[in-house]
Amino acid sequence: MDYEIGRRCKEGNACRDLETSNSRQCNCHSFCDILSDNSSIQAVSRLAKAGTKTRKYFWLVVFVVCLCGCAYEVNSFLSIFFQYPVLIDVEVRNNEILKFPAVTVCNLNRMKQSYVSCVNAKKSWFECMIDQYFPVFPRSSIILTERRFMASISKTPTRFEEAYKKKSRKFLDSYVNLDEIDRKCYGYSLHELVKNCTFNSAICVASDFSYFQSKQYGNCFTFSKETEVNKIGPDFGLELDLDVQLQTYMDITQNAGLRIVIHDPDEDPNPLEDGINISPGYETEISLTKISSQRLPAPYRDRCKVYKATNDSYNPDGSQFNCINQCMQRTNFEKCGCVNPFLSTNLETSRCYLNNSSQMSCLDDVLEYLGKKGLPCECPLPCMSSSYNLRISASLLQTTSVNWNGSSLDQEEDPDCDISRFMDIDSIYFEMSSVSQRKRNSDTNAELETRAKLKVFYGSLDHKIFSQKAMFADSELFGHLGGHLGLWLGLSLVALFEYVEYLLLLSNFVVKRKVYPLTEI
Repeated sequence: MDYEIGRRCKEGNACRDLETSNSRQCNCHSFCDILSDNSSIQAVSRLAKAGTKTRKYFWLVVFVVCLCGCAYEVNSFLSIFFQYPVLIDVEVRNNEILKFPAVTVCNLNRMKQSYVSCVNAKKSWFECMIDQYFPVFPRSSIILTERRFMASISKTPTRFEEAYKKKSRKFLDSYVNLDEIDRKCYGYSLHELVKNCTFNSAICVASDFSYFQSKQYGNCFTFSKETEVNKIGPDFGLELDLDVQLQTYMDITQNAGLRIVIHDPDEDPNPLEDGINISPGYETEISLTKISSQRLPAPYRDRCKVYKATNDSYNPDGSQFNCINQCMQRTNFEKCGCVNPFLSTNLETSRCYLNNSSQMSCLDDVLEYLGKKGLPCECPLPCMSSSYNLRISASLLQTTSVNWNGSSLDQEEDPDCDISRFMDIDSIYFEMSSVSQRKRNSDTNAELETRAKLKVFYGSLDHKIFSQKAMFADSELFGHLGGHLGLWLGLSLVALFEYVEYLLLLSNFVVKRKVYPLTEI
């Protein structure tokens, strides 16, 4: 009886019997023959119904070739699709108004020469002020440069360079370990740096500026008025009269001038990488054109991130630059047990000492390792960023009257750096200021050499936007797959559901060894 059922299944007559009875038994081979007879893939059904071996081989070859071709094309498309490629759409908008950028100003000299001996002696700013008015120790200067130049052991220095580095390391070790308030008070204040400020021909106020601290440049001040402009040209932008204060420069500061960063108000300034230098004695004009980039988040290739802009350099989410700093510091701590003193960090750990050769060697090894292997953490590009195309021109300043007595900002004394809270020095300070004032006014050429003027304005209200767009929409995935399946195998979406049905039938047959009517499934 079983043999008769099997023979009838192979001849194609069993399909009718199986659909009209749910109690008959059939082997797996016969059951598959039944499904293949009814397959929507023409090559499979032709193969099942072929009467001779020659025809079976022919349709088998056709099916294998079509299956391989379909698999190859589908794999090629999916390999491209899962790279999530993007198209770059370039749009130039001619705006009637544009938001004015933030302008950050830093002095290339991080602190005054008169304070060097205090820092070298590891004194707080208050202690130094006491010594300034009641001097006890003789002053001495010391050479200042950065760790990567002064504390790297990657090359053998000359005798002069070694002496230069030794004195520099002594100063830097003391400077980077100062309290943040002490570093702030040792640096230049806003009213010392900015003598006059106008925006759109209106006088600025101190509240238009925000403060942040850079270990490379000391105190920096950002003009961010959060306003929009609708006209172009020098008369409709920011104009700053700046005092470089060359007479206070440390004798080891290699360059004289100011560091300027022009950036989006919603982004943190990065003077070290994005800044430009302007020279004293010149009027510098910077004409701007705004450029924006819009990127796509994961899974697209840039995997951009929305960073939260803050003035806190210890916040790893403030910008991509801060994220990279924190990642490097964690790596430094893991491998060296200390962190680079010239990079900001929120880690509660000790800084590496510049005079410690083993620690400096370790930091150099970490830099080399990161250069080869890349960062061990994710710090992707921001999803939205703005930059500015700069056209810079400069001309010599003419002899003009400058208000050296104070700043037009009328800024009140910073309470953190107000020594008068502790002692009455008004008369002493007035006398010292008067001497300095008379000395400065006596030499017009010196006045021009220490002064700089900066003008920042839009040269065009055009806004160029580079936008990433997905090359393939989700619906296109099914369209491409359906096209390949239909071309090579003659399959449609309905046919795919048919094969889902067949799989359910086959699994039911394997588990229960029982065939249910196809009309009931």
